Amino acid sequence: MASSTTTTTTCLALALMKERIVTKIDVQKRNPKRRSVYIDGEFAFGLDEEVLYKSRLKKGESLTLQQIEKITKEERKKKSKDVALKFLSFRRRTEKQVREKLQKRGFDEKTIDATIDKLKEFDLINDLEFATCWVKDRLAYKPRGKKLLKQELWKKGISKDIIEQVTDELCQEEDKSASDLVEKIKKRYRNLAPQVAKRRMYNLLLRRGFSYETTKNALSRVN
Repeated sequence: MASSTTTTTTCLALALMKERIVTKIDVQKRNPKRRSVYIDGEFAFGLDEEVLYKSRLKKGESLTLQQIEKITKEERKKKSKDVALKFLSFRRRTEKQVREKLQKRGFDEKTIDATIDKLKEFDLINDLEFATCWVKDRLAYKPRGKKLLKQELWKKGISKDIIEQVTDELCQEEDKSASDLVEKIKKRYRNLAPQVAKRRMYNLLLRRGFSYETTKNALSRVN
């Protein structure tokens, strides 16, 4: 049994060490920035020109399976980065959103981790900045309470620590936000009976994430 295992291990090691020859490298017709690499006369894989340049791969070069795996690993990382950058080009995203995008595109977890680490290094993924901008935008254009803001950030994958930090810092004037919202919406209900109007505004403020106490105080000042 031990002899059989040793033989199998030796065969695998020899297979990994066996060299293949790069017989052709062609520019792809559909994408001139990519290359088709042929090994031992057969198509082996496609490479981005940047990966090809960094790997210094040339026709006639011999490669082991380990070397091929290293090159194709770099290609996966390049593809993953390109997908993430395109996804981020429209607007800022959270780490969770980028990770889910890459998972849907079929990238393995090691490649995804490497991509996210690189994007964080260049501050292209920054959950603290995302959360800060999100809350400021919400408070400015669509006022809501701390409770709902926390729920929104949590759904986007922001960590609890960042959520607490941002909402504690930016939601210190929740009473004013609630009062401003009441002033903004009360015209909608001017044709209703006062009690009906207050009840509807009360429910709206609660749906926007304001606490019962804050909502009650805001409505107590309605004329």
